[in-house]
Amino acid sequence: MTDILCTPQFIQFNDQLTGYGNHLDMKNSNKVILFFGGSNYIAYNSVGKYSSCFDCPFIAVDYYGSQDSKGKMNIKTMKQSAEELYDWAPNHYPDSELIVIGHSYGAGMATYLASVRKCKALIISAGYRDVSDLYNKIIPVFWGPLKVFISNNISTAEYAKNVEWPVYIIGSNAEQVLNASLQEKLSAYFKNKELKVFDDISHEEYFHLDEVINFIQQVIN
Repeated sequence: MTDILCTPQFIQFNDQLTGYGNHLDMKNSNKVILFFGGSNYIAYNSVGKYSSCFDCPFIAVDYYGSQDSKGKMNIKTMKQSAEELYDWAPNHYPDSELIVIGHSYGAGMATYLASVRKCKALIISAGYRDVSDLYNKIIPVFWGPLKVFISNNISTAEYAKNVEWPVYIIGSNAEQVLNASLQEKLSAYFKNKELKVFDDISHEEYFHLDEVINFIQQVIN
């Protein structure tokens, strides 16, 4: 994307895994955001579009097999990418609490990470229960037994059951892709959660509007 709000900084997490970040020089920050973007939001786009609103290190990973990250992309290596992103952060920001944020397609991996690693909070905007919720927006056939035909399914609802940290689910009554009703259904799978529904936010706008950023700042500070 060219209409970015900052210049993302390239990160080499290990020999094969890469990503981008912003505010990386804020070593004394008490928090770090690990961000998982939607289907069009590779790490560069996520950081370039959304990180400027936050006054702390903001980091995103490109899954193995995508962009400059080597290897093959599948559900196993996506999980590995998320875990290795997490494990990199404390080595560079040892005094910071980690906040995991997932938007749209990225909500699944964000929830997975929060189910296997400690974080201060998990924040989801426009989430889904599993990949059939996404596919059914395009071709509405993946219900019940037909879900077995979805390869590399990301089951946010299953991961949610093992998340012990505070969870904040953000939706909008104006959302046309993953609507507010779906966010309510997803919230039922989490233990310690808060559902926040705004009125007039479209799918791409969550992290551009002051009301959303203010809400996030309140829950992570």
